[in-house]
Amino acid sequence: MDKKEVPGSSNPNRFLCTCIILLLILAGITVLVVYFVYRPSKPHFSFTFVLNNPNDRVGIFYDRLSVYVYYHNEPITPPAALPPIFQEPAGTVALSPVVGAPSVPVSGDALTQLTADRAYGAVGLKVVVLGRVRFKSGPFKSGWSMLYVRCDLAVGLKKGGTGTAVPLLTEAKCLVET
Repeated sequence: MDKKEVPGSSNPNRFLCTCIILLLILAGITVLVVYFVYRPSKPHFSFTFVLNNPNDRVGIFYDRLSVYVYYHNEPITPPAALPPIFQEPAGTVALSPVVGAPSVPVSGDALTQLTADRAYGAVGLKVVVLGRVRFKSGPFKSGWSMLYVRCDLAVGLKKGGTGTAVPLLTEAKCLVET
């Protein structure tokens, strides 16, 4: 009697292929889990601007405001639009825009400098606000003027830090032009 091979019997090649396929599936699942746990995300910047109007007779309208973050004179975030605002006489308004999201291409020089600054532990950024401003005194309103605000600030970075907040190392120095 000839012994025929019965399906499902032990075959070393089949066993080896099954083990390799199972290892590949487990490796793929492991990579997927690690990716979802440590998912890379694009940075988002959040700043709080405090607008102070010391004049007790003039109100200020702000319109078409947009915020950018610059690093070495190159934008590193797309513009973030802010809503129109009216500031009462002798009033204070706080704005907290969040800028970030899609990646913005930067030059190789900026990338090299950013890597060096990160290794040093501090990065100098410029926050720029562009828009229009108009003044109101009683029934009278002025025409629209361009508004340009630039704030220079230094933020601290820890090596290997994964926190969501970074410390402000210096007081922001802002230039306001209308």
